[in-house]
Amino acid sequence: MLVMTLIIVAVLAVGYALMATEQTNHISRAAVAMICGVTAWLLYMLRGGTFLKLMHPDAYNTFLGGDESSAAAVKEFVANNVVGGYIGEACAVLLFLIATNTIVEVLNNNGVFDPIAEWIRTRNSKKFLWVLTGLTFLISANIDNLTTVVLMLTIMNQIVRSHAQKVVYACAIMMAANLGGSVTVIGDMTSLMLWVRGVVTPSSFFLGLILPALCALAVFNLCTSTLLHGKVEIHSFLGRYRGDDSPLAPWAKVLLLVIGIVGIWAIPTFHAATKLPPFLGALCVLALVWVVDGILNLERNGMDIVIRRNYVRDSEFISMKTILYFLGISLGVGALKETGAINFISDLMTTYIGNEYIYASILGLLSSVVDNVPLMMIGLNAFDLDTVNHASAFALNGSYWQLLSLCSALGGSLLMIGSLAGQQAMESEKVRMIWYIRHFLWRVFVAWAAAMAMFWLTHL
Repeated sequence: MLVMTLIIVAVLAVGYALMATEQTNHISRAAVAMICGVTAWLLYMLRGGTFLKLMHPDAYNTFLGGDESSAAAVKEFVANNVVGGYIGEACAVLLFLIATNTIVEVLNNNGVFDPIAEWIRTRNSKKFLWVLTGLTFLISANIDNLTTVVLMLTIMNQIVRSHAQKVVYACAIMMAANLGGSVTVIGDMTSLMLWVRGVVTPSSFFLGLILPALCALAVFNLCTSTLLHGKVEIHSFLGRYRGDDSPLAPWAKVLLLVIGIVGIWAIPTFHAATKLPPFLGALCVLALVWVVDGILNLERNGMDIVIRRNYVRDSEFISMKTILYFLGISLGVGALKETGAINFISDLMTTYIGNEYIYASILGLLSSVVDNVPLMMIGLNAFDLDTVNHASAFALNGSYWQLLSLCSALGGSLLMIGSLAGQQAMESEKVRMIWYIRHFLWRVFVAWAAAMAMFWLTHL
């Protein structure tokens, strides 16, 4: 059993290394994640009976009903009672993200976000940094941070002409998006996983993280502003298409925006009132937005040619890669959990460390090179929800779960490859890794230290 566990760990470690170096090896991380996830479960099945006796002894014995264990029984139990749980949890997160991404695409296709480029246009480079990151933080708290980065990079490129300034603002957008996504349960797939697992509630999660995240963003902006000198080199005009792809009147755009954003805000209330999965609420909001979109665009319905924006095509492609990547990662971490390896690591950490701040910081540092999605899954599976001691760091809304989200966001910003949002910003604006390490690594560390200090002060 130990040998098989080590083999599974080795397969996943090689896979994570390939995914972390996607920019240089040019192998799709989604493909690697799927291969690793399926391979891990195939290897698991070779010793499935032994692993079941270790991790699910009572449930497996009940399933057998006094019969002897057999290969057929192991396969049936694993298929119906083990793998399905990880796939179901992953699908709940993915369906939520698909729904919210589509809501944003509908809004963008109707020109709802077009005025932003005009509202935030300024020649003051430092003021533009604060406005841009503040708006990014706000949007990312309501929709996932990858979608936010794609949207804000599009807006930023409509305004800024200088490549040197673009790369600085792109890095700031990535940092603000990661921090904004970490403070709400609907802001990022990492925080969404915490909510779906049932270890946090939306209100307590937000109140526990908003001040540390804002503190980190403020410190980061203060440090980053030293890179900006003079005025923003802006385009002489905004190159936004003003044709048939956005025929709605201003009041109609406002109506769509209100329905979309307020609907997303109402999803936690929907979940609390009905106890139904959050993705059902997101799908309801999407259906409502689509109906209103169809009514407002009644004259355009049925046209043979509909102009679509690049943002929509980019977002759809990214979303499909994200779906496959997330599903593969979920399968891989699930197999690792079922071997007992994650429990073994958590027992060691509890015995020799015993501090939730250090747990979360270690996972955050690792996420800088591995990607914060698998590290969040590992951190989430390393400890069980403490339902007895309400003052525990692992109780409902305990400090560990909040720190896990905060450190995941900051760790994912350390090297830019540690989050999907960072990878998108890096690829879109051609940010070189060496340049980012030289100019931004220490700035993120300073912001991280400020966030941890603020978290400690607000959780005394």
